[in-house]
Amino acid sequence: MTHSEPRRREVVVGLVATPPDHPARVAARLAAELPARLADGVDADVRWVVREGWGEVAPRRDGGVEALLDDLAQRRADDRWDIAICLTDLPLQAERVPLVAQTSARRRVAVLSLPALGLHQLRTTRATVPDLVRRLLTDASDQRVPLAGWAPAEMARRVPAVHRVIDGADAGERRYVASGLIGRVRLLTGMVRANRPGRALLGLSKLLVGAFGTAAFALTTDTTSGSTTRQRSTASSRSIAACTG
Repeated sequence: MTHSEPRRREVVVGLVATPPDHPARVAARLAAELPARLADGVDADVRWVVREGWGEVAPRRDGGVEALLDDLAQRRADDRWDIAICLTDLPLQAERVPLVAQTSARRRVAVLSLPALGLHQLRTTRATVPDLVRRLLTDASDQRVPLAGWAPAEMARRVPAVHRVIDGADAGERRYVASGLIGRVRLLTGMVRANRPGRALLGLSKLLVGAFGTAAFALTTDTTSGSTTRQRSTASSRSIAACTG
């Protein structure tokens, strides 16, 4: 660079995978291409630097999404990242439905739950992470990037897993949540995709597990016994209706 050239603005994005298995594999594939995607989708005049991290210092997994965000914020500050995104295979929930992602402009961090994306996790992550980065920088009033040209609710149209957006108590804190039953089915398939079906069941309510069990039992019984099958189907429908109501 010559002395007459202006210095390019630089934004450092940290990608933290927790735990360091399936999320780390997704993060490794995403990190190599993320700078180009951020240049295309956020701002081409910024020099985007992506750092990866995982291991013992990754966010703890037993305190819910707020603990994840707090620990991620500490990791961001320690490593001097501008913002940080956490990719996790934990089944997170908000208002009794699966949580797809949550952003916090105050902490300058976001978390993305991979199983909530369903089967096509890498493809959806490629499309979602640049949106989360832009949302964070815009809500944090970072002058290095232009204001986002789309509202937060538009992610519900851009990402099939997102059903609606819930604004948090803090300005710039947003939760992107899935729908009721369809979101839970997508969550289960996403956990199977990550080879974590047992953890998915632990993350779901007992009522939901009972509803799926009843439905599966009804589907596998002999359909020739008409009245019994109708009774079991009715019970299954009531269970699922109670779960989604």
